[in-house]
Amino acid sequence: MIKSKFITENYFKLTISLISLALLAVLFLDKPVYEWSKNHLQRETVHSLVSHGSSSLYDVLTSELSLVIFVGTILVLVAVGSRFVLSKKLLPLLIAYQALCLLVLNFIKGLLKHFFGRCVPDVCFLPWYIDQSNQYGFAWLSSVSGFASFPSGHCTFMSFCLFWVIALRSQFRLMVSLLFGLLFSGLVLFNYHFLGDCLAGSALGILFGGCSYWLWRRVMRSGKFSMILK
Repeated sequence: MIKSKFITENYFKLTISLISLALLAVLFLDKPVYEWSKNHLQRETVHSLVSHGSSSLYDVLTSELSLVIFVGTILVLVAVGSRFVLSKKLLPLLIAYQALCLLVLNFIKGLLKHFFGRCVPDVCFLPWYIDQSNQYGFAWLSSVSGFASFPSGHCTFMSFCLFWVIALRSQFRLMVSLLFGLLFSGLVLFNYHFLGDCLAGSALGILFGGCSYWLWRRVMRSGKFSMILK
């Protein structure tokens, strides 16, 4: 079982570790992993199985807006069933706070994607890009479509969700952990993201989750909402 106290007290160290792994992946692992998965796994097969001849369901499952809604739903369910939420009056505050956190996190993620301007795997290895680019995978401050791969938005939101699920000691910890693992591996193995993208997104989500949880606990302990909760 995942130890909630260990995660919540060491989220900054975990973030640094993930950032270090992301840097190693960008330098040494992203290309080999991409080439292996491209040679051994067929993403089109997964696309056809999910979409059943139509891209509508596939687009819904892979869009970040759908993921934000999905993460928000999980957080609401977790908050409702959490042992941490002892007051029914506190529950709407927690849900509103988490919704605000998701909006802020989405904004930060967008800024980082624009700043790094990393192309998605299938674009990085096109002949025209390899010939024109002096830096593998990155076109700094780019707003061109297809150059918003780093960090992974999917891993950012899911790791944020996972942190809060663990912090609230929810009974859904194992389920959300498995979902995160499936999402992470699927994004990498089927070349929707480089390994470094997913590690960086996980670092961002955990860091923001840890900071937002720390702020929530600090405000609750300060008693500033005591008048509202009476």
